[in-house]
Amino acid sequence: MSQIHIVVDSIGQVPDEMLAGHPNLHVVALKVRVGDQEWRENEISTKELFHISQETKQHPKTSQPAPGDFIEVCQPLIKAGKEIIIISVSGGLSGTAEGARSVANMIGGKKIHVIDSGTASVGMVQMAKTALEMALVNCFAKDIVDRLETMAKATHTFLIPDTLEYLYKGGRIGGASALCGSILQIRPLLYLVDGKVAVMDKVRTKQRVVNRMLDELQKYQNLEYIGIGHIDVPEEGEALRLRIQEMYPKTLILPAKIGSVLGAHLGPGLLGLVFQEKI
Repeated sequence: MSQIHIVVDSIGQVPDEMLAGHPNLHVVALKVRVGDQEWRENEISTKELFHISQETKQHPKTSQPAPGDFIEVCQPLIKAGKEIIIISVSGGLSGTAEGARSVANMIGGKKIHVIDSGTASVGMVQMAKTALEMALVNCFAKDIVDRLETMAKATHTFLIPDTLEYLYKGGRIGGASALCGSILQIRPLLYLVDGKVAVMDKVRTKQRVVNRMLDELQKYQNLEYIGIGHIDVPEEGEALRLRIQEMYPKTLILPAKIGSVLGAHLGPGLLGLVFQEKI
């Protein structure tokens, strides 16, 4: 078994087949709850989450992994003499990376390395794939960490929420902005800058903001991959994929699965892109 193990938090949405095929790959779950009901992220779909939220009239909330969740995975590996690389969702979206660092200081010292991916979803999965490939050919952990940090800097994330309700209830925007946006059909184009959510533009109607996002995407031509995500709007996701495939016929196009934790903050109908410049 490899001396280097990779741990990814559940916002990465690591495919089951990838997890099954790599004994040195592990997932630590964030949690989502509605009222007094709580689930690990992959125990409930976004569709189920929104249904329960609407039925109970309670907004979903989320929480990062407890220190014990990381310790449960990492401590046996450290005792077995392994080295660990943890790939977390952007620190601007969650305290997961900081929590992982606390555990690393507690039990791992220099044997646990924490990478703030600066992104989510498929961006984290692609970093995990690179780490696994490098570990397979016996690269040193330091070289893997350096590569992943370079990938993080070259990765970009765009988000188009269909509704401002979830951003408002999650404390991301004020009530006046949410009300005004809903009445005027304002659709913000969001992006991650330094790992934090920022507004790139505000456009009326969803179709126009999609066009605006694609205009911004075209500023990047030398891309390793483009991940396309949606929350419960598969037809819109497929239409977006076809447009991007036509724009980038030679670029790898990947699904960017979005789980219930991000869903709780962004709401149904979201479209998003995660893409990496070639390095």
